[in-house]
Amino acid sequence: MNGPLTAPASGASGGNGVYRYASGSAFPNKTYAASNYWVDVLFTPSGQPPVTSSLWSDATLPATPSADDPRAVTLGLKFRATTSGTVRGVKFFKGAQNTGTHTGSLWTADGQPLASVTFSGETASGWQRMDFATPVAINANTTYVVSYHTTSGFYALNRSYFSAPYANGPLVAPDSGAVGGNGVYRYGAANSFPTGSYQASNYWVDVVFTADP
Repeated sequence: MNGPLTAPASGASGGNGVYRYASGSAFPNKTYAASNYWVDVLFTPSGQPPVTSSLWSDATLPATPSADDPRAVTLGLKFRATTSGTVRGVKFFKGAQNTGTHTGSLWTADGQPLASVTFSGETASGWQRMDFATPVAINANTTYVVSYHTTSGFYALNRSYFSAPYANGPLVAPDSGAVGGNGVYRYGAANSFPTGSYQASNYWVDVVFTADP
């Protein structure tokens, strides 16, 4: 037995393992001395929900929940996954003063938009999550940008967070020096690709990722 798979005892199943001599493929129905011929099966359980990953759990809190900055801005970070998979959506930490409309986005490293979604059903504060209408496939060990735009500012903040890389499971947020700045931001009334960086700041934007089987 291993996980959900079981090979029954030979006496309990009328013989295990099984064989049949033939010049072509044929159903094996003979057994001898409960022999193992080292044939195995690849099995994926059905009906199981996909396992998702994020850089931070919902129990993780920023040092500053609402920075003293009321300007509309897009905030994000550069990340990569160590395995291929799909990005299902965007998370961000919301302070009580961050009351505006929020738009989450996924971009290529050079600013090509891959998906976008407007948040709804938010709580007054804490981590917010919104999934894209269609998950986006991403490649392993390739840099992408995840972001959200806030019309009200007052975003969550930790300075000097990305002076070192941060990793959790298959997800990695590279250190700021390794990728030309991480996290990233761009001021403006409209959602746009964030390219600026300041003091390796973390603006507490996250990605919802499902690794390929």
